[in-house]
Amino acid sequence: MAQPEISDRTYVYTTYIATTREKVFDALTTAEFTMQYWGGAEIRSDWRVGSPVEAHHPDHEDFLGEVLVVDPPHRLSYTFTGRAEREAGRPATTVEFDISMFGDEVVKLTVVHTGFTADDQGEQDARDIGEGWPAIFAALKTLLETGSPLPAPGQFAPRTPARA
Repeated sequence: MAQPEISDRTYVYTTYIATTREKVFDALTTAEFTMQYWGGAEIRSDWRVGSPVEAHHPDHEDFLGEVLVVDPPHRLSYTFTGRAEREAGRPATTVEFDISMFGDEVVKLTVVHTGFTADDQGEQDARDIGEGWPAIFAALKTLLETGSPLPAPGQFAPRTPARA
């Protein structure tokens, strides 16, 4: 099966969070933290270039990928695909987080998501990403600024890490 052509479609989203770059980077890379804002999913990796990234959720399959860039607390990048898409031989997309200061007390967090295919599935993937990232970033911002997760319905509800 031939690989679908990659489009030049790029999704960019930026938010501003009253926190530090270190806290944002930790929030992106700590499974116990991600489950509170990433629709209940634990994002797991050892965060070394070339290592796997996997999102684990008790109610549904989520994404997997490979770490491309780790530059704490400035930048993080990895590939992004679903298990079914990988099994079908579809190429992964790439997500990059840029974390910079905006003044002395606010972090500018930008996600750039690229590599969508130039077919109907690629168009659907881009639409899904366009709904997913704003919800994830709103929940992340709320959690970092208030200490409480943003309420979400059903399978997207935040989960709290078990305490030993």
